[in-house]
Amino acid sequence: MVPLLKAQGIEVELVSFTDYIQPNLALAAGDLDANLYQNVPFLEQFNRDRGTRFVAVRRIYLPPMGVYAGRAASFSQLSAQPVVAIPNDPTNLGRALLVLQAAGLIRLKPASGVAATVQDIIENPRHLQIRELEAAQIPRALPDVDIAVINANYALDAGLNPLRDALFYEKDVSGYANVLAVNAGQENDTRIQALAAALTSAPIRQFIQTRYKGAVVPIS
Repeated sequence: MVPLLKAQGIEVELVSFTDYIQPNLALAAGDLDANLYQNVPFLEQFNRDRGTRFVAVRRIYLPPMGVYAGRAASFSQLSAQPVVAIPNDPTNLGRALLVLQAAGLIRLKPASGVAATVQDIIENPRHLQIRELEAAQIPRALPDVDIAVINANYALDAGLNPLRDALFYEKDVSGYANVLAVNAGQENDTRIQALAAALTSAPIRQFIQTRYKGAVVPIS
């Protein structure tokens, strides 16, 4: 990506973060021109909570959220009241519950959707004991829980690949693809449009597929 933009006279500085809040705070403060790590439900919730005015420029990739084995090696080996770790931030909590529903472990109120909480669980035949933890801490909690729902970035950091290691992973790209985000009014900036084009170009799609071996799926 950097060479593609440099050829157009655009210099790019990549900045890494270790949580879900600082990248948006930096964007709001003007320390960043754009960020790429969040999905639209998270972006919209952040806007509501913080009064920011971020907009999604383009969907870029899907990092599938998955259910991983802890003390239980499979769903069939779940104990009578298995402990399940899920992210505690509102957007990923709802997403994790939807993953558990798709895996056939729970059923949610039909209207709950991405805003689901544990209070929206209407069927829990396995008697799952939901433990809400900070998303980044969940991989380290695997030895202490039966199963855990983990975001792909934290799974990959822990040496876990959703396609290879997850007991189940989401396959619906509609709501949770990560987007290139900017402050409202900047979406038509020529540099941002060039960045969006580079991130969705054939070489970058190929890089994502080769580097992550299907664990991160290019969308655009």
